[in-house]
Amino acid sequence: MEEASFVMMLDQLGHICKYHAMKRLEKLDLKPGQAGILFILDFRGSLSQRKLADEMGITPPSMTVALKKLESRGFILKEADERDQRSFRICLTDKGKECMEEIKEIAKDIEILLLKGISDEEKMFMKRLILEMRKNITEQKEFGELDMHTVMKKTRKEELL
Repeated sequence: MEEASFVMMLDQLGHICKYHAMKRLEKLDLKPGQAGILFILDFRGSLSQRKLADEMGITPPSMTVALKKLESRGFILKEADERDQRSFRICLTDKGKECMEEIKEIAKDIEILLLKGISDEEKMFMKRLILEMRKNITEQKEFGELDMHTVMKKTRKEELL
């Protein structure tokens, strides 16, 4: 078989890492998109449902379904918005914060596994190469004015919720 292209190998590596994360998240009874919601809430604090859907790059109805599942398991809580009593803010519960610690541990374990046998110098060189590749692509006019956050939202898959 002909050697895979560099782009194909990077894509495969991404899928392998996602699969490994999915298997670990199954033990927490979470799908990757749900873990992403918890991650955003951990990083950003409480958010409105609309802002959270926008951050995830999914439709509000899809967010409603995901939030109902997370709320039923005690990971999140809906609180009335102090400034607008008609809307709610979503925040992590203590159980959600504990779960986030496990999610962070999963990410750390995958990184350790991924970089096993690679020297610190090779890691620094690889990071430099990856940043340079990212810069090469983002500087193309087809990329436009998009930032990485917007690109990640546009490429996220709703079916993971």
